[in-house]
Amino acid sequence: MIAPVMTRTLRRAALALALSACGLAQAATLHVDLDTSFLSGMDGYLDLQFGRGGHSADATALVSHLSGVGAALPDLTGNVTALGGGSYSFSNVDSGTFNDLFQAMHFGGKVSFDVSFSSLPSGSPAPDWSNFGVGLYGSDQATALGNADLSGSLLHLYWQPDAQGNGSVGVSVLDSAATVTAVPEPSSWLMLGAGLGLLGLVRRRRMSHN
Repeated sequence: MIAPVMTRTLRRAALALALSACGLAQAATLHVDLDTSFLSGMDGYLDLQFGRGGHSADATALVSHLSGVGAALPDLTGNVTALGGGSYSFSNVDSGTFNDLFQAMHFGGKVSFDVSFSSLPSGSPAPDWSNFGVGLYGSDQATALGNADLSGSLLHLYWQPDAQGNGSVGVSVLDSAATVTAVPEPSSWLMLGAGLGLLGLVRRRRMSHN
């Protein structure tokens, strides 16, 4: 059996080959769900990695509201910092190893988290993407589960900032167990609430005239 550390190093190298056709999202924050019911009863690991291409800008991925993984503490490797409350900060700066969260868990439920990306203004757009990969692994820490690619990921989020530090996120979903949705900005929630309130007012007025 290939040693888990060596296997995970190979996965990191394979991430560089995973840049493929993907949809683009402008949302500042994305919500990720992983339905692990197809693995019900099994123990294994959630794997989150954040790395850079050859000419990617320095960037940070903030994972928040991580839930559905149980109480075990994750194994953090490279430039990953636990912030508390299910939040983790990933840097894509090369640490000499991979920037990785490896979380032991019991499969069968839903794993979910939010992720947002940021970069400092550089004056010019980054020519390469940074890649945030999400995967599930068996109890041997080496067997990729689900419809994973060569890097062991079920989905990829590709971050590419513009000259001002804003940017786009490319979304590539490889398994139906994974879904990615945009998290509305607070202003969007206010607009939605105002719209629903207006509809309610119109409905009440119609009922009062009947």
